[in-house]
Amino acid sequence: MELPHIGESCSNTECNRLDFLPYKCDLCSKIFCQDHREYNDHNCPEQYRVDQQVPVCPKCGEIIPVKPGDDPNIKVNLHIENNCSKVPKVKTYPNRCNKPGCKKKEAIKVSCKTCKLNYCLAHRFEQDHECKGFIHPLARKLETAKPKPTAKSTSNPSSSQQISQDEALARALASEEDEALARALQASLSQQEHNQRSQPQRQESSSGCVLS
Repeated sequence: MELPHIGESCSNTECNRLDFLPYKCDLCSKIFCQDHREYNDHNCPEQYRVDQQVPVCPKCGEIIPVKPGDDPNIKVNLHIENNCSKVPKVKTYPNRCNKPGCKKKEAIKVSCKTCKLNYCLAHRFEQDHECKGFIHPLARKLETAKPKPTAKSTSNPSSSQQISQDEALARALASEEDEALARALQASLSQQEHNQRSQPQRQESSSGCVLS
């Protein structure tokens, strides 16, 4: 005599046996008999949640990372649909604040009505991000592309080359002036020696004269 109100039938369609001590699967929450209580015995559809095997793409052989709770079959299908390339990650917080020095990101876009730029919740008001009004994106790119003057940029090779040429010219002029001065001194010395030699001859000639 069967007592269906006491036990429960096995959820396996091929078995459907009445069991007075049934087993409940902790993954799919279905009732099974003793013969079909294991995951593999009743082909549990949620077995991937406890399966530690790493799925591998059957086409390229690449290992596909799967997080706990994700269906590996879905991951493999996405990998194959993307021509065996990595599935692009969706950014959770793609909207970054345009305030200089702020690195916060928001999930939703918060734009300023004046300058049309995106800011975080802390800098969403005009006085918080020092709003300068609307600037065309092309003009903003040109401003950011301008090179900033630095100490290295001021001392370029052309200026240093010009300085070296000026120094060489000054040195050449100074050497020419020194040579001219030396020549003038040499000429004056030789003139003095000549004058000193000519003075005794004049004295001798004057002393040799006899008055008659």
